[in-house]
Amino acid sequence: MHKTTYFLFLSALFFLVFTPGALAEENKINITYIAFSPSDALELASQKNPCSEFIEYTYIPAYNSTTYEASDELLAAGKSGFLETQDVIFCQMLGKSVYVSMNESFKAAFDSGTSFLAIQSSDTPSYFAYDSNGSVDDPICNYYNNMSTEGDGLNNAEDLLIYLATEGRVLGLLTSFNICENSIILQGFEITSKMDFSQFCCLNKDCPDYGMENQEKK
Repeated sequence: MHKTTYFLFLSALFFLVFTPGALAEENKINITYIAFSPSDALELASQKNPCSEFIEYTYIPAYNSTTYEASDELLAAGKSGFLETQDVIFCQMLGKSVYVSMNESFKAAFDSGTSFLAIQSSDTPSYFAYDSNGSVDDPICNYYNNMSTEGDGLNNAEDLLIYLATEGRVLGLLTSFNICENSIILQGFEITSKMDFSQFCCLNKDCPDYGMENQEKK
């Protein structure tokens, strides 16, 4: 699973470097983690995983320790336009006190193409692509709840970053490509992969997987 995730990420990145936006300019996927406290696992994973050169990871504290509203760092990120440069923003333990003060900035980033996901949060805005209480049996919760700074826990943190990049950014853009099978060489990897996603619709009638109805989850 770990190697497959990396190959999928690299395959998708190959196509993204030719698309407009921040990713095409820097060949990176920008992921920001907004949370009650920093994650040592995600920080280490952002440095150690084989795709680290393609992922720009940022942590921003969610809360002001005195008022328990949005932190000064988060407010500054909104006012400066930094949030609008991000491809994916992953939020943890956010509540109404943060969402109310940040809604204008979050919505502006969303309108600019940023994907928002939240876990263990409340009063999450409707434009978030993902919102979970953290106890759901899905990849994001399973990776997040089993992270650590070593062994399988570190692998889970690495896979979470790549999953966020893929689900939050890459798969959304791949829907605009007509892809059946691809064999590419990128950063020394020779990749031959069939792009087979439930979200992906091949519009080329010569493609054996033409049409959304023919896409099967694997």
